[in-house]
Amino acid sequence: MQDEIRKSVKAKGFEDLYDVTQSGRIIAKKTNHVKVFNGDPYNFANVHLYKDGERELFKTYDLWKEVFGGEFADSEYKGKR
Repeated sequence: MQDEIRKSVKAKGFEDLYDVTQSGRIIAKKTNHVKVFNGDPYNFANVHLYKDGERELFKTYDLWKEVFGGEFADSEYKGKR
């Protein structure tokens, strides 16, 4: 997993804060912390992203699809939909 492709999310205002990987993990750029739910980075369909002390809810699949949808098949995405 360490050599999987990682790109900035395309959600407006969050591009410099979070990455999404080709398998669907969400990673905070500042800390390199992978978002997890119950110990599993693929165990959620929605994720809260934080900016300036505020949080916004996103569907993880939509974040992945915006970045990798034209490059990879849906089968690359390992999270919940």
